[in-house]
Amino acid sequence: MLTFTALLICLPVLTLCQGPDIDKVAGEVFAKADSNSDGNVVKTEMENYFMSFDRNNDSRISRHEYTERITEQYGHDPQLNHILHNLYDQLDINSDNHVDKVDIDGLFAVADTDKNNQVAKAEFTTFFSKAVQAATAG
Repeated sequence: MLTFTALLICLPVLTLCQGPDIDKVAGEVFAKADSNSDGNVVKTEMENYFMSFDRNNDSRISRHEYTERITEQYGHDPQLNHILHNLYDQLDINSDNHVDKVDIDGLFAVADTDKNNQVAKAEFTTFFSKAVQAATAG
């Protein structure tokens, strides 16, 4: 009985320690970016996806705009929000405190590993996972 009680107490904690399912989040982001649902994201689709975060239409995504959007999409999951905020820093390739076309073009070039001018879901998931790993390591 003591083991059963301990398991009941620990189960929610163990669930929280597992963290968010990054592959699931990557798949959700990919599906939103793949606006024509053809299984690939081209540069204009990636630009359009990211620019949908741009609330004031200045062609740049501030950290505040990014925060508003991820909170709308994923709620107030502190662990996931922390990861996604760190990911923002990885997305800001030129470190100018905004994500803009220059950053998106650079991201696309890195994600498009086979250099065919489109990013397949597998390429995107790998890119996203590596970016999250870099973001959580830093």
